[in-house]
Amino acid sequence: MKNTINAVDVGRRRSLFLCGCLSTLGIAGALTATPASAAYEVVTVTNGGTIDGYITLSGEPPSGSMLKVTKNQDYCGTSIPDPTYTVGRGGGLGNVIVYLKNVTKGKAPPTGPAVLVDDHCMINPHVQGAMVGEQVKMSSNDPILHNTHALHAETNATIYNVALPFAGISLTKPLPETPGLIKIKCDAQEWMHAWIMELDHPYYATTGADGHFIIQDVPPGSYTLVAWHEATGEKSEPVVVAAGRTVEAKIALAATSMSARRGSVD
Repeated sequence: MKNTINAVDVGRRRSLFLCGCLSTLGIAGALTATPASAAYEVVTVTNGGTIDGYITLSGEPPSGSMLKVTKNQDYCGTSIPDPTYTVGRGGGLGNVIVYLKNVTKGKAPPTGPAVLVDDHCMINPHVQGAMVGEQVKMSSNDPILHNTHALHAETNATIYNVALPFAGISLTKPLPETPGLIKIKCDAQEWMHAWIMELDHPYYATTGADGHFIIQDVPPGSYTLVAWHEATGEKSEPVVVAAGRTVEAKIALAATSMSARRGSVD
């Protein structure tokens, strides 16, 4: 039994994006939609394999890096730990998106939306994967004004810009109709940012604080496994998945300067 997920058909059912920002911010945004190049086919995966692995950091990350808080210090404080380099025991690197390249068919996509939560002047989760056709739910736990400004990372073109002016507010919007890296930032508090790697299939994961990840129900075959981190960039390795077996994978990413990372999110 199989069903085709076509991002073009999904897009035709969507309404135009609305800007939910306060006029005092002078914020506006629009999404230019482009049809996806191909459809992902959902099939029953029998005797699929598992990729169980770790992403590690080679080199020394900046020590004790803090984000400077420039406003709302009565609530946010004067500084917040920078989540860019989250390194666990053994050099495991957190906040890395790991995914397979060129997967055209396999397990069903996620059923729930991706989430972005403003919580004590940071955006959580810091990085995550998502699939074309998903929605993203944006919310705030903070009693101060935030805004969720989503941009195409490659071009800095605004996708949408939504105001979240008080605690408890939330709204849901569709993700773009084509895969790509999405940069999330808050214009009201400029140190706040996050990332969404949008893919045309559901074979992705985000590493935990120890660098561990797992990707399950993979159809047997040869693949390219990719690890992406906001500061170190991207690195890939070949991986062969056998039916009903678990393959171990490990990718080491090299530390880079914090100034290079900050330049990419301004």
